[in-house]
Amino acid sequence: MGAELLESEPDLLEGYLAQAEAAAGLPVRRYALEGPIESLTRTDVVQPALFAVSLALTDAARARGLQPDLAAGHSLGEYTAAVAVGALSVEDGIELVSLRGRLMAAIQSERPGAMAAVIGLPDTEVEGLCSQAASAGTVSLANLNSPTQIVVSGEEAAVERLMALAEEAGATRVVRLQVGAAFHSELMEPVQARMAEAMEGVAWSDPQVPLASNAFGRLVQTAEEVRDALVAQIASPVRWVDCVQALVDAGTTTYLELGPGRVLSGLVRQIVPGADVTSAGTPEDLAGFAEGRPALVRR
Repeated sequence: MGAELLESEPDLLEGYLAQAEAAAGLPVRRYALEGPIESLTRTDVVQPALFAVSLALTDAARARGLQPDLAAGHSLGEYTAAVAVGALSVEDGIELVSLRGRLMAAIQSERPGAMAAVIGLPDTEVEGLCSQAASAGTVSLANLNSPTQIVVSGEEAAVERLMALAEEAGATRVVRLQVGAAFHSELMEPVQARMAEAMEGVAWSDPQVPLASNAFGRLVQTAEEVRDALVAQIASPVRWVDCVQALVDAGTTTYLELGPGRVLSGLVRQIVPGADVTSAGTPEDLAGFAEGRPALVRR
């Protein structure tokens, strides 16, 4: 992860990886570039690693004259977005993300849970199934990724019950996610409390452009709103459909995804059919995007 970026523009990524290693106290650079995948996918490793790569790509985009009119990030990506819009400093962002990774790793043994993706049913129906499955324990909506891609989160028995109910209801697919905790649910409230305390010591700024909040599903435009949004999202559903709709309502016509992978681009296309969406995980991707849309480049 980040190997092509490191090869073509090493100064952009090396500094962020060094900061991530210092904050996390882990060999983030080695795991990101060399693996093994079992180490990289640990939440206390992958969060600072992804944050570092995404920050470097944000810098690379700006170096090519690309500036956002609005911003959004999915779950961890909301921290990158907060830095990108100037609401959060790089230094504070890396410290918060590293703390988030450590706390979310620890909660897996303290309050174990499960998550599952339900494909092919609307959120209202899945929410109703959560109510039915609640007899087995806590389970709720965690990610509203697209109109028909919903992730649920909660106690293992309740999630397993929800999965069975979703299959009976005609879901196209029901997939158990490879995680050991119930992220974006009420089981994350201990993590939320610790993160809220840490965020009190951070100097927040009003974002330079509006930021779409995962927890609120709307644009936020003040320092206080950004802080509250990042606190809320830890134990709240990621309302990605509402985030994208908020961008649409604000006049967004072109979307650029920065980071490894193309997941968010695919989700945006499901939410906004025909949208102009590009994924950029390397400097070459960014160059192609900028060359193809000269009207968006601001020098």
